[in-house]
Amino acid sequence: MMNWLRHLLQLDAEAAIDLSPNEEILHVIGRHWVVLVARLIPPVLSVLFFGGLALYRAIGGAFLVTDTGAPVGLDLFNWILVAICIGLLLIWLVLYVRGKQSSRVRGFIVGVGAVLLLLIWYRYNGGRIFFIDPVLYSDQQTDSLNTLLILLTVISAIFMLFTFYDWLNDELILTNQRVVLDNDMVFIPRLLERRVQEQIFLEDVQDVSAKTATYPQHLLNYGTIIVKSARIGGNIEFHAAAGPLEMQSKIMGQVKGLRQRMSMNTLDQLIEERVYNNRAPKPKMTPKVTQTHAMRLLSFLFIENPEYDESKNEYTWRPHWLFQLRALLGPLALLILGLFSIAMLSSMFLQNPVWIGVLTVLVLLVFAGWTAWEIEDYRNDKYILSPTNVIDIEKKPYGPEERRQASLGNITNVLFKTTFISNLLGYGDVFLETAGAGGRFTFHRVPRPNEVVQVINDYIVAFKRGEKAKALEDTVALLERYHAAQMRHDELNQRTTP
Repeated sequence: MMNWLRHLLQLDAEAAIDLSPNEEILHVIGRHWVVLVARLIPPVLSVLFFGGLALYRAIGGAFLVTDTGAPVGLDLFNWILVAICIGLLLIWLVLYVRGKQSSRVRGFIVGVGAVLLLLIWYRYNGGRIFFIDPVLYSDQQTDSLNTLLILLTVISAIFMLFTFYDWLNDELILTNQRVVLDNDMVFIPRLLERRVQEQIFLEDVQDVSAKTATYPQHLLNYGTIIVKSARIGGNIEFHAAAGPLEMQSKIMGQVKGLRQRMSMNTLDQLIEERVYNNRAPKPKMTPKVTQTHAMRLLSFLFIENPEYDESKNEYTWRPHWLFQLRALLGPLALLILGLFSIAMLSSMFLQNPVWIGVLTVLVLLVFAGWTAWEIEDYRNDKYILSPTNVIDIEKKPYGPEERRQASLGNITNVLFKTTFISNLLGYGDVFLETAGAGGRFTFHRVPRPNEVVQVINDYIVAFKRGEKAKALEDTVALLERYHAAQMRHDELNQRTTP
């Protein structure tokens, strides 16, 4: 069972994130099964209640039957109820001695006792709360109430499946490049889902803490894991995690190994290039990005999203094409309403074709101008990613412009969020947290936000590694100059002379 759940977690993790070249998933943990059991309590109780009630009525069960033909009197169940009433009376007398401070409790006991006495009287006179007669109540199997109960049972069972799927879709993923928290809220799988993803690159992981705060958590091996980023505002917290201590150990092992490999590989490469002039060709970074292409006839209206400038290795995103279409509904409504009004006026008042033509041309001009304004306004909102910077441009048509820019080295965290509707339609918001006074950059309503995050991550990784390589290049250059100075002062020969 546990191996099957681990396999499902692995499959969901592979579907949740887009892996970069040479990136692989190393370890995945989800919420502990205790969380699943707690979430399943309401739907399971609903299945038992509605299903049991439908089955009870199907076998001829009824409620509050007055004339059952059964012997009346004090049967065993009634004697039990009498004993309970006597016990309640004794408790009431004890509380009565305490005075007014127990008045509310005594009132509740009186109410319960009255209900039990009424039940005893009802059963004494032959009434039954539960009564089964398959002959008398045979028509209950397919009546409208039983049909409704069966339907509610099926709905509760489906909700159980959705609860399981929703529980399975929360996971903490460790790859050989980053730590990703994928937190989904699912109503209908692949349709009505709300997604939030947060991530930290292994290069930025400062510390990982894991704790099992209580004895049950320790015995059942679940708790909280916190991945702390070296940058402000980039921490990841995953509560009720299964096996947090093991994940902590694996993350820190990857962080340590990555830092060692990066340092040694970078130094070796720099020595080969700067000392021995063996420069290896640098592979060009070409992330896989799905572009939205419009039909050739509509290419003037809906442009590629994102646009890619190969010469600059630069991506430009705009909001999803649905929002350009929504903006064009206003001009289109004006056109239809204007032409309809002209047609009505021409049939009722205006008979002069000149005035009809003038009004028609006026409506068309307003429609064309408004449409051009909306198209230009849509195209002027750009989110640009270059190998060194991220740029957010908001510009009014033919007017003022606001441009914000941040270095990729200042980005502390990248995450995306979708709502139930936006996830269904294929768009979402991408948030870029930056250090210092830059604040947050938001790519509003961009198509395929998970791909946008992946491309930004690839660029950030390449930029940071380039920055570290530059720092090491400065060190190698300093050593070269020091070596040249030793040669000029003939220090090397002096040291080798016995």
